[in-house]
Amino acid sequence: MNRLSWTAATPILLMLCLWPSSAKSQELTVPGQTPPTEIQEIELIYAGDQAVPKIIVRGWQPANSFALSSYRPSDPHLALFVQTGTSVGGCRAQQERVVPPLRVRVTREGTSPCELVWSLRTANNSLDALSFQTLRARGSTSSPLTIVLVTESADQRQDSAVVGHIAGRFDVELPLAPVARRLDLRRLTQVKLLVQGAANIVLEECAWMNREPAAPPVPSIGFWYWDYRTAIRDPDGMLAACRQHHCRRVLLQLPDMRDSDQLWAAYAALFASTWTAGIELFALDGAPDMIDTPAILVEKLTRLLTLVGNRGISGIQLDIEPYLLDGFPDDVTIFDRYLDTIERVNAALGGRGRLSVVIPFWFTSTMHRSRPLAFAVMDRVDEVAVMSYRTDVDELVAISDDTLRYGRLQSIPVWLAMETTRLLPERHVTLKREDDPTLADGILDPVRRSLTLGRVAAEVQRHGGIWFRIHHDTTIDPKRLSFADRTRRDVRHAITRVFANIRTPSFAGLLIHDLPGYLGLHE
Repeated sequence: MNRLSWTAATPILLMLCLWPSSAKSQELTVPGQTPPTEIQEIELIYAGDQAVPKIIVRGWQPANSFALSSYRPSDPHLALFVQTGTSVGGCRAQQERVVPPLRVRVTREGTSPCELVWSLRTANNSLDALSFQTLRARGSTSSPLTIVLVTESADQRQDSAVVGHIAGRFDVELPLAPVARRLDLRRLTQVKLLVQGAANIVLEECAWMNREPAAPPVPSIGFWYWDYRTAIRDPDGMLAACRQHHCRRVLLQLPDMRDSDQLWAAYAALFASTWTAGIELFALDGAPDMIDTPAILVEKLTRLLTLVGNRGISGIQLDIEPYLLDGFPDDVTIFDRYLDTIERVNAALGGRGRLSVVIPFWFTSTMHRSRPLAFAVMDRVDEVAVMSYRTDVDELVAISDDTLRYGRLQSIPVWLAMETTRLLPERHVTLKREDDPTLADGILDPVRRSLTLGRVAAEVQRHGGIWFRIHHDTTIDPKRLSFADRTRRDVRHAITRVFANIRTPSFAGLLIHDLPGYLGLHE
């Protein structure tokens, strides 16, 4: 957030000069643990005027690859079982009709449980049920039934979870929130009924349901503030700026452990003064390498909690951004270490404040252990803040939608974010395997793990190099991401539009990055 963002961009003319011409070559060392023969994709990220890019490699099945191909029903009451189900196992199922009430007679011919399976696919797209809160089932059965939902991942692996058990005459609404902690509800492919023996089943209704939406809370505005020394020197100035711009929350960087006891005491005293002023103060800290040194975070939090005493704090927000580590996404342990760090900080917090975590919007499409990483984070925290940095309101809302939907399902507040500071330019170049050397733009030396771009040296070819070709060369106008060249009026207008467009109860408000950046805009 306060560091280089992956989504920052640069004018094309500036960055083209960094790409090697045909008259010379550029040699880059490829990091990571993936064997060169398994590397399928190499991404080069040129930041600012850097001639040497950050390098990301991806193998056959990258951990952060996930392509959604689901359909989202607009009807808040979506009936299931609109087609004939199939039986699995040593059973015979006879479905008398395909419209409610469905009557199914199950005869078991073996010793295994019977499965009745209904597909949820439409035009080979899976069902996105993340917007639904319950599964309502109404009918009767002569033998107990278990309802199971099945998902399919991008690599066609299936996962399943039990929704509930029913017996006799039933009319129930089964909550989907517990299921969403085990499955990605955006990728449902099947619903199953499991029965232990012969059964006569009548399904009068089986449908996805949404409760009547409660009145959404009034969203708030908050500011990130990294300069804790200035805040300590002039707390009244910080509070006055916050009040002037209708701010209800400030997220302030924690001091360094090497700072004096006096400075730490002054920082801790800010929590009482902001609370008196009706403003929430959150401690703010984090860095990518802290997933390997979580004790530093725990030590700083413990020191703060000791200073504030029994009152506690409004909360702490972690801005770790582990994807900035050199091993991402090749190192499959990064996200495990990341989640473990969050859990350790939460344990140290001990309920004396809320735990908030900053995540990029694309964590909803980054899979970890068959579930979106964003959802795994949300399962461990009290709230999240999404780096939804866009100046186009419609785009900001769109890239945040899945996080907001999961937040609604799990009752997790979601803050969105706007950028007002100047971003460093970035250019993303993606190379993929190429079999034809005449089409290649670079070659990977598997012995030296070096990538040669432009003119390819003869000695590289003698090592049996692996050819790569540019597939994507992307630049994004920084004006798409930041309001740095606009006015405060533009920001306020965008805030008003966001508040008007998002009516879900999970939407907590907007965080502005950052307070000095916003105050530096022309009125």
